[in-house]
Amino acid sequence: MKRALPIGFLLAIALLGCSKSRIAEDRIAEPRVALAFNATVPPAPGETPRAQPDFGRKLIRKVELEVAVRDTEAAAQQIQALVVSLGGFVSDVSAQRVESLMHYEITVRVPAERLEEALAGLRKLSTRVDREQLSTEDVTDKYVDLGQRLKTLQATETELRALLAESRARARKVDEIMAVYKELTEIRGQIEGIQGQINSLDKLAALSSIHLRVRPDAIAAPIVRGDGWRPGETLRSSARTLMQLLQWLADTAIVFLVVVVPVLLPVALLFWLWSRRRRRSPQPPAPPIPPAS
Repeated sequence: MKRALPIGFLLAIALLGCSKSRIAEDRIAEPRVALAFNATVPPAPGETPRAQPDFGRKLIRKVELEVAVRDTEAAAQQIQALVVSLGGFVSDVSAQRVESLMHYEITVRVPAERLEEALAGLRKLSTRVDREQLSTEDVTDKYVDLGQRLKTLQATETELRALLAESRARARKVDEIMAVYKELTEIRGQIEGIQGQINSLDKLAALSSIHLRVRPDAIAAPIVRGDGWRPGETLRSSARTLMQLLQWLADTAIVFLVVVVPVLLPVALLFWLWSRRRRRSPQPPAPPIPPAS
């Protein structure tokens, strides 16, 4: 009995160590992003299936909105304040003055869960909504596919790291170690690329985009243009036109003297000499006039 006890105890420790190593391997092989991709983990034999939490689908929403307001400059400031209060930010602003009134194109990003609240606030700031278009892109399948690829690459990376450690421990050839290291580097690059795509999809799905065109309402347009009548500008424009006309006449005269006169002068001289020689040559006598009957 004294010998059987230590042997049984050692066997129990060995079995416990094997089970722990299997559990550790299972944990290593378990995807790190399973919860992020709503992966369904199959239940163990005899275990009651547990309901997985529904995190929703990955949707990228973009809104095109065109509104008319009374004061575009004040509205642009109010839009920025509204977006900031909702936890978003203004990503792009473009302004152009047309007939003394400012026209704006503003792109804002707001949290996806507050998109409707942002649209309602923008409608209240405007006197009229001329155009509103919502486009939704479902990237859930792409997101899940990237997650599965990431899981596979991470498992491959774990195996390569173990193989590299074993190769170094056994002092294998340098070529074999470098081949494993090269493959591990390529796998790490692919993992970082996929992780970057996943992060990009996360940001696009978390923040919805609103492209806003703000133009002044017809009521806000002034009866008389704000710049008014400027006789001084008209006088300067007329003087500029006169100077351009005089410059054109001067340029034409220079071209005539430099180009046209040297070409026409020899032709005119030859014509004059030919005419003079013809006048000096004797003329044939005129035929006699017959007498009248």
